[in-house]
Amino acid sequence: MKNIKTKLLAGILAVSAAVTLVSGCNSGNGSDTQSQPEQTESADSGNNGNVENTQSSGDQTTSAAPLSNPVAMTADGDVDMTVALAYETDFDALIKQLDEKTVAADHPVSENTNPKTLALYQWLQSIYGKQVIAAQQLGNTYDKDSLAYYYYTDDLPAMKGFDFIFKTTPGGDTEDWTQMAIDWHTKSGGLVTFCWHWNVPIDVDEPDGGHAFYSEQIKNFSLANAVTPGTKEYEIAVHDIDLIAYELQKLEAAGVPVLWRPLHEASGKWFWWGMADKETVENEYYQKLWYMIYDRLENYHKLTNLIWIWNGQNKRMTVHKNTYDIAGIDVYPNSEDHSVLETSYNNLEKITDEGKMLTLSECGYIPDPDELAANMSTVKWLYYMPWNSLGDGGFIYKGSTVLGIPTINEEKMSLDFFKKAMASDTIITWNKLPQFEGTQHELPERIQMSAYDIQLQKEKDAAGE
Repeated sequence: MKNIKTKLLAGILAVSAAVTLVSGCNSGNGSDTQSQPEQTESADSGNNGNVENTQSSGDQTTSAAPLSNPVAMTADGDVDMTVALAYETDFDALIKQLDEKTVAADHPVSENTNPKTLALYQWLQSIYGKQVIAAQQLGNTYDKDSLAYYYYTDDLPAMKGFDFIFKTTPGGDTEDWTQMAIDWHTKSGGLVTFCWHWNVPIDVDEPDGGHAFYSEQIKNFSLANAVTPGTKEYEIAVHDIDLIAYELQKLEAAGVPVLWRPLHEASGKWFWWGMADKETVENEYYQKLWYMIYDRLENYHKLTNLIWIWNGQNKRMTVHKNTYDIAGIDVYPNSEDHSVLETSYNNLEKITDEGKMLTLSECGYIPDPDELAANMSTVKWLYYMPWNSLGDGGFIYKGSTVLGIPTINEEKMSLDFFKKAMASDTIITWNKLPQFEGTQHELPERIQMSAYDIQLQKEKDAAGE
């Protein structure tokens, strides 16, 4: 998994600055002065869809959703660490609380869930085991994967994957993925999932010496210290978690539910939070970091828009059943494989608590929709999400026409297969989504901007040029 993604992630890092210059997206990075998300109830936007965001109060029904406790920020737009460090996770007390907690079958593990997030969660449950959601990991503001989908199928994935990869890197998030996610949901009605390639200082004693998330690049940053109050790593961890909470609150204020997948792929040692050695496993450092994130977001900040995805991928990395809603696994076969990945599903099911939905949280190859339909009684993926096509060997496209239209990478799949997958009744695409309250169904701006080139390319295709 790591080797295939390394080149693609390197592509994100390499093109980020260049893309920003062209696209003009520089809306803030967490270190610039920013206004905090407005902590007031949102106005009733009316019921314009068949997935409702309502809560009853006596004889009245309202769409107003509660908001979480705002993150304390300094005047220059950074986390107020005096306030942040005053709260510590009591792991023993938290586990006791989780043990005593009962979660209803139709409710996420979060006790704070707002009506819109609850409605989304219940909709996910309603389609689980019947259909599979098409998702796609975003690469950058150009989002050429989506352009490929739209050009060849007149449709888009129903869900886009976003990443807080640059949020905790000083000056790094010049593209503002948070705003992209807000636009995708509110303007286009699409679903949103976020992961977090958590960049930390390469050397905790020299915080200005660069950041990384791959273990092999990090010289001095201890996972054990990251969950131990009083250490430099702990202060960085608390700072970064609260900085991400601040971004999640922007999404919350905009009415965006988030399928939230932190600390992903913990089964290996390629990420600094992963299963590196016996000490990590025996002392449950990964679990403690997971509980810190969960506790700060759920019990301290009380975020209302999160559906939690655990992507630990190994029984030694399991976390408490009342801290996640969905279990995910990332699968990157070494050769073309459009099967339903039954072995991966069975392995995940064995380590997942009963009643949780299972998902193909990252993949290389799109599963064959006919096989998905035929095996739905035993292999129930909630969604599949191919990684983005930046760098070499993209799973969706490879290269572009002279007009900038991406061409399907037929080394990974045929064009006919791609069209079949998006047209299948088994697959929920953007055009097949219900309209969620407070959303529109407009094409993303990037695709609208390409309308002229799309038309020109279709004319050239028709002429056989």
